[in-house]
Amino acid sequence: MARILAFLPILLAVLSVPALAAENREGELLKAVNEAREKRVLSPLLFDKRLAKAAALIARYTAKPGRDVDYCRLIEDAGIPCADIGVVSSAGTKAPIVDVAAGWFSDGRTQPTIATNRFGKAGVGVEKVDDPRFGPLEYWVLVLGNPPKPAARNWRHDVLREVNAFRARHGLQPLRLVPVLNEAAQRHADDMAYRDYFAHKTPNGTGPGDRAAAVGYRGLVLENLAAGMGSPAAAVEGWINSKTGHREAMLNRDIRDVGIGYRFLSLDRGKAVYTHYWAMSMGRRGNS
Repeated sequence: MARILAFLPILLAVLSVPALAAENREGELLKAVNEAREKRVLSPLLFDKRLAKAAALIARYTAKPGRDVDYCRLIEDAGIPCADIGVVSSAGTKAPIVDVAAGWFSDGRTQPTIATNRFGKAGVGVEKVDDPRFGPLEYWVLVLGNPPKPAARNWRHDVLREVNAFRARHGLQPLRLVPVLNEAAQRHADDMAYRDYFAHKTPNGTGPGDRAAAVGYRGLVLENLAAGMGSPAAAVEGWINSKTGHREAMLNRDIRDVGIGYRFLSLDRGKAVYTHYWAMSMGRRGNS
């Protein structure tokens, strides 16, 4: 789910107020799984480090007799939301790797999880146990999912490029990044993510102009927010297509400055579950 919000203050009011690559055997199993998927005309599963960590944790606990395994807790311990995740396993086997993979595709209990394009990534875990009765055994776990990932490292400059390209198409001058507005926007993105809300005003009643003033920026202040968009392009596109003021804010002829904030929350819980939180503060100083 994605949402966007725009803050367009009344001009007079604003001006008058301060405003890993897998280990060898684990990699062999993932390769065997993908070869079996290819025969069924399914897309290959891409290795994911966090899913591999979850699989390793589950394998470790599964190999310990008499212990109930809380899959969700272990998956979240690996930094992944326990939602839309698949887990298949083979407990205490001596079978060759290719047979472990084949068994998952032939077993009616695991086939619906592994023989589908619902998941795009996977991680493998294995725990080796020296059983006193049966000798060396292996506990294999495959965790499948589509874990969210943060926006690219240069997200701030990517947003700026998209916004300025949009302004250029309408004959407007580019905006410049201002460090204090970056700080104001980043604080708000962090606050929304960590305090579980999505709004221009904080639970304490602080608004866009207040945040800008707190970092020493006073004058005209506009703000666009987005949540749930996983990339700069998606966030800016949402603002461009918005019917509630975001487009107008970016095309404001009076603004000169911009600051951009972003927070990725992989284990997003609570009422506002968006994972990606964007804030963009735009403005013009009162004396410029």
